[in-house]
Amino acid sequence: MPLRERAKAALLATVIVVAASGLILGAQMFRPQAPALAQGIVLSMEIDGPGWTINYSNPETRNNTVFLFLLEAARTLHFAVEWSNWSPPYSAVFVDAINGARGGGRWWVFWVDGAYATTAADLTVLHGGETILWRFTVPEGG
Repeated sequence: MPLRERAKAALLATVIVVAASGLILGAQMFRPQAPALAQGIVLSMEIDGPGWTINYSNPETRNNTVFLFLLEAARTLHFAVEWSNWSPPYSAVFVDAINGARGGGRWWVFWVDGAYATTAADLTVLHGGETILWRFTVPEGG
């Protein structure tokens, strides 16, 4: 392939990569943002792992999604959280491990005020006053 053809092919590949990146970033800009929490409304969370439980609450949190509140608890109480970023069309976070617990046919799933989650943790908006339960289990329906 002559040098001129290689340059054209490289330029086309660059244009495609830049355009795809722009589309993905543009789509992320239109993703709805969760509202800020009012101060003084307590959020609480219980995390049930294999043979252990972690409880956390904070009336001063400004974290307004289940995932951000989980990360806050992990930083405050010094336990690890591992997650995967799922790309479009999901564009969501999947929690892989909490405090070292992962796999074996079980997943980390959560409930908000007793209702099984139907969206990813980073897409589940909190308004204040909710109780979150994380459990390392076989997911409902699975």
